[in-house]
Amino acid sequence: MEQTVEGITKKLQADSSNAPMLLLERARLYADNGDEANAKADIASAASLVKEPQHRSDQTVAAVERAFREISIRPAAAEVTESGGKTDPLLAKHSALSVEELVNVVVKAINDGKQDQDGAVSAAASAALARKVDGAQGKQAALTGDQIYSLVDVFHTAVAAATTGSLDECVVAKNIAQCVKAAVLHMALDPDSKDKEKDAGEHNHANINTLQKAAKGIQTAWDVHDSDGRFKQLACRCGASMYMAVAYSLSTYVDSQKVGDNDDIATSLRAIYNLYIQQVWMVGTLSTAKSDRAGEVGEVCQGVLRLLTAAKPLFVYLFTAASGSGSNGSGSKKPSKTPVSRLLQMLGVAADSPVPSETKARSHALLIVSQLVAAAKDPANSVMFPEHDASSSRARAQAHSEPSAAVMQLRKEVTGIIDEWIQSTIQSERSRGLLSAASLYEGGVGSDLLSDLWLKSGWAGDLWDQGEFDKPETQLSLLRFADASSTDVSVGKQMKSLGNGLVQELAKRQATSKGGSDVDDELAAAASVVLAKWSGVATASAPASAQAPGSESGAAGADSEMDPTGGNSTTPDIDPVVLANMHMERISDALNTQDLNKNGSADSLDNSIEKAVEALGFLCLKPAVKEHVAHNEGFLKRLFAVGQKTTSMSLRFSILMLIRNLTMYKPVLTEEQKRMQQLQRLGKKAQGEGGSSTDGDKSGAGRTVGDDLKQDDEGEDPVLDSAESVSKRSVSVCKCGSVSVLVSTVQPKLRPSDSAKDTVAEIMVALVTTQSLRGLVVQQGGIRALLGILTASAPKADSKTSQSNDGYVPRALLQKRDKNIAFSLAKIAISVPPNLAFQDPREIVLLLLSLLHEDSEPQALLMKFESLLALTNLASMEPGSSYDVRDYMAISLNGVSSIEMLMLSDHPLVRRAATELLCNLVYSPKVFERYVANAEKYVPEEPAPGELLPSDIVELPSDSEDNARDGDHPGNSDSDGDSYRSHRLHLLVALSDVDDAATRSAAAGALAILSNDPQCCRYLFLAHPRASSVLVRLANDFADSNDSDRQLRIAFRHRVAVIWANAAASGDARVLSKLRHDTGVVDTLDDMTHDPKMPYFAAAKDALQKIGKH
Repeated sequence: MEQTVEGITKKLQADSSNAPMLLLERARLYADNGDEANAKADIASAASLVKEPQHRSDQTVAAVERAFREISIRPAAAEVTESGGKTDPLLAKHSALSVEELVNVVVKAINDGKQDQDGAVSAAASAALARKVDGAQGKQAALTGDQIYSLVDVFHTAVAAATTGSLDECVVAKNIAQCVKAAVLHMALDPDSKDKEKDAGEHNHANINTLQKAAKGIQTAWDVHDSDGRFKQLACRCGASMYMAVAYSLSTYVDSQKVGDNDDIATSLRAIYNLYIQQVWMVGTLSTAKSDRAGEVGEVCQGVLRLLTAAKPLFVYLFTAASGSGSNGSGSKKPSKTPVSRLLQMLGVAADSPVPSETKARSHALLIVSQLVAAAKDPANSVMFPEHDASSSRARAQAHSEPSAAVMQLRKEVTGIIDEWIQSTIQSERSRGLLSAASLYEGGVGSDLLSDLWLKSGWAGDLWDQGEFDKPETQLSLLRFADASSTDVSVGKQMKSLGNGLVQELAKRQATSKGGSDVDDELAAAASVVLAKWSGVATASAPASAQAPGSESGAAGADSEMDPTGGNSTTPDIDPVVLANMHMERISDALNTQDLNKNGSADSLDNSIEKAVEALGFLCLKPAVKEHVAHNEGFLKRLFAVGQKTTSMSLRFSILMLIRNLTMYKPVLTEEQKRMQQLQRLGKKAQGEGGSSTDGDKSGAGRTVGDDLKQDDEGEDPVLDSAESVSKRSVSVCKCGSVSVLVSTVQPKLRPSDSAKDTVAEIMVALVTTQSLRGLVVQQGGIRALLGILTASAPKADSKTSQSNDGYVPRALLQKRDKNIAFSLAKIAISVPPNLAFQDPREIVLLLLSLLHEDSEPQALLMKFESLLALTNLASMEPGSSYDVRDYMAISLNGVSSIEMLMLSDHPLVRRAATELLCNLVYSPKVFERYVANAEKYVPEEPAPGELLPSDIVELPSDSEDNARDGDHPGNSDSDGDSYRSHRLHLLVALSDVDDAATRSAAAGALAILSNDPQCCRYLFLAHPRASSVLVRLANDFADSNDSDRQLRIAFRHRVAVIWANAAASGDARVLSKLRHDTGVVDTLDDMTHDPKMPYFAAAKDALQKIGKH
């Protein structure tokens, strides 16, 4: 397996164009070997990649969805042992039997009711059967159709027996369900080849028949035990995955757009889907508060997700339009509960609930509701709704004028349930409604499902009016709703205009009730978080507040009734710095309490400060607060010390966001973005001038989300957001230990999320922008941390193959995280010696070369420039040393082609940096040979006459052209006499004649090194018509220079003297004659020999002697 994984990894490094499919292939290998962490990581990386346009296609999206459904992690087969570690003889005996024999033993033992040794026979036989069917030999040990029917039947018999306590913990039923699940999943069609496999004939017909009979057997069993709530509970607990497998496998034989047809297969599919949604889902999620039910709830939820992705139109219809006739699990058929209401009930708990099983169920529900809404938005998934019209629905959806029929139905039911709960006089129901609504906004679907609530006249006002009289626990739920819904700017405006006064009052409760209850502390903390998020939101006017978030117009007549009572709309905002102090004080108090109580729970500390840190980070979007917090070093040191030790990734992420907002530079805008920003400001100004003088909310008109969060640049102090201020804040934050927090957060053992990795990479770029911090980042492990969070699509050096990457072509990086990592490493490599910063410089060369191809980022030119500087530093190491990467960089990775293209850049600094890099690379024998190869073939029999074309006209030959040249003189075949321009040496001659002095110096330096080869000398003085005059002019530059240019003049003369000395020593009589009769050369050389202290004196004297002019 390792060899195959290694092969896929090498393919990823060599060519990332097919990265998603390669990642999924590698994930499947990891899964088959039981490596859960790597399998899930590869699937997540593939899912992230398909969001990029270059990787997004129907095939890749379908493959990722299929991977989420099908890749299951199979633990390595365990030894057959008893609890004491000894081999179980009964289990070992049954393991030797065939599958057919084991099925017969299990069926006979359960149906006959002969539970030998208290059920030991059936338990051992079913365990052995499960191992054979579900193990590594699964495909060879697949069950026949008759065996599957028999096992489905005895499964329900075993469950019925378990209701009376006949079978301990339903072990036999679980083993049977595992067998059936594995067997029927083998029957599922691959979605990518479904059409082709449908024509396979009898084999597929047999599978369909088996699945239909299994589905019918399941339905019959549930009908027989319809009034037996205990049976249903145990059946869900033991067989939820089996029910899912039957429904899923059957769905692969039905076209998703034909699930409403009346043929037998579609009818069977609807029946088994309906049973899962109305029965298994409703019963399996009945009680999420019981810790022993957490695994069952999770399994049922996983089944829901798998069935949703398998047949979206059918699932969306059955789940959304269900009548609520499912049983509540106790035998009653009270139709008051629907699948949607159960989903909302699972969401109606606090994210920090002390009951772990509830928080796990809530996480599952968040994933389900987001996937459900995403599916409902696609008009193609509304085909089963009576009001659906395919053509008009698609047209409306494309015009974004009206949601699909599925979304409208889902919105109607969700709005009705939540509104009923929130308006309830029972505090627990009202709290559940508020928390459910908060969860929907947290899951990113609140605007899709709750927009109708904001259209109801006076609904938001009543929310806060009643909030004043709610119990503290319900007020806490209201604050959480306000917190979550603030992500929607229009909702945040409305909520702030109505609730600002009450929230401020609750935020001060802790200060006025020292020694009060824990609820008071929670209320004060939650209210402070809401105020922090509202601090960047402009208060909505009454007319604006009547418009539903996300809608184009409000309900008629709603404006007049939307009256923010209680003076909330006029309550002045608390100063952001004061709010920041409140949160810093709350965090400090929690840390002090922890210090006093050495035995206190670290988890309780994390929970107590997490929200405060999140709010503080949000406030740090404002420059004044950034300055205030960044220079409070005592506070930051204590907070970062907690951040290094905590195992709570949510707290770590809140600290990361705080660091990010403290150290982030203002974004670099493209010219187009700058023009759009100016147009937006002009538009807002025009709206403000054109509005009514009585309108109290001119500032809110036309604002974008970014405006509301950060305010306009005109309203902030530009000095506090300047690069110098950000750099000072970065230094202060680093002194307090921020780098250690970043490094520790991305440790693999903590399994950091992609968001955490992205944030760390973004922060690192900001920190190393300050040159003085680069060494500190290296000392504290920043480089290893950055290399450890590269995505799977990033090129990575392999020490085993680093010298044999022939054919590699550098490409631009695809992921923003990889770009930030490469940019950070480039900045570090500029300032820190490579032998001190990197264990092996090869590990970053690939990234830096990829950065040379970046064109999509606003800072693309800066990225290229700094990458070139970093590569120049890497190419400056002693030739032949272990850190010499010249050959690897230029030839093995084909980097020299990328560098040559940038030597032709229009930007003078990029052109200079590329030329300086090449000057270092020509010390490599392979690069040297690349530049002098075939130069001899351009030398005509007589010196070529004519003028040199403008120096910016350069034609680089391809490698194939270099290799294909024969012995003919190019000059003889080109009538225009300009063939010399096709050789790479002409590029260096041209760059020796540009305006930028540093570029001229670097190009001449490269020519000085290359002139050690006689071919180069013959090309310069016999093939190139003006190389000699360019060198003479270069040697006489800055003749009347001041002291500041004196060093440049010396450098120019030294390079030119070496070229002439090497040419004179080339042994070619024509070259010597050319030099001897060129008065400019002779006079310049003579001038160079006047001062023996100059570094060029010896070379000039040697050249004069050889040409016979000394």
